Amino acid sequence: MDLKPVTRTPAAAALILTVLYCLLVLALLLWVFHWGRVSIIVVALLLLAVIIIPGFFALRPQAEWAKDYTITSYGALGQGQLMVPVPVSELPRLVERACAQHAELGLRELDAQGGRISVGITFSSWGARVRFVLRPVSETASQIVATSRPRMPLELLGRARSEGNLSLLFRGVAREAERTHTSVT
Repeated sequence: MDLKPVTRTPAAAALILTVLYCLLVLALLLWVFHWGRVSIIVVALLLLAVIIIPGFFALRPQAEWAKDYTITSYGALGQGQLMVPVPVSELPRLVERACAQHAELGLRELDAQGGRISVGITFSSWGARVRFVLRPVSETASQIVATSRPRMPLELLGRARSEGNLSLLFRGVAREAERTHTSVT
């Protein structure tokens, strides 16, 4: 299983799609309600203030560092990695236990190379898809690389949501790895 890297390009595409969608809705409203020039200007300024300006801030990468993991986000897209002191053969079991601890992390697929997690709909989001890959670093250490992407490609502003999804996964796996590591020694 291979992951698509999270870069500025998908965030820029989401911004462009959102702007096109808003222009389509604006054109439809103008056609249906026959608004005047002042109404067009007011609605266009509202679109600029509410969608386009925050969308440009989504194009800047944001990073979160914790003790064991790092997460980089571009708007609603996030990618991170976690290093754990357990062999890669133990990671699927740890991921399964970590997802069982958090109901919002719905484990959909899991094998020795990686898997998929589905995060449900909330008041502010249509949900997200988390994909992860399990990689060996050495005989006694391994790494999880994961991406979080919104289900709705027009979603621009969900940095906290994507970081939260990845943080839950990484903290849960790190906690389970620590329990496993301490129970063995």
